[in-house]
Amino acid sequence: MTDLGWTVSDALGQFDAAGMPVDQAGFRAVVRAARRTGNIKPLEEARKPPGSKGGRGYLRYDIGQLQRLHAVLVPWLTPPASGDT
Repeated sequence: MTDLGWTVSDALGQFDAAGMPVDQAGFRAVVRAARRTGNIKPLEEARKPPGSKGGRGYLRYDIGQLQRLHAVLVPWLTPPASGDT
């Protein structure tokens, strides 16, 4: 994790650690959609660790943007507590 920005995985880890988890697949889908429409832009593409298999690096986003997105999505993407149906 860097001061420059968070990857989506970094953000999800921070939200979980703060006791404010969201559905990971749903949050990732919204970030992808926002990126596709140009409403959120990556700050950089971080390299994958040495030895990782092909593909792109990890996109880092402005921390504040991911936090604001999280705040708006919490009512809809909060996973149910264990035992809830």
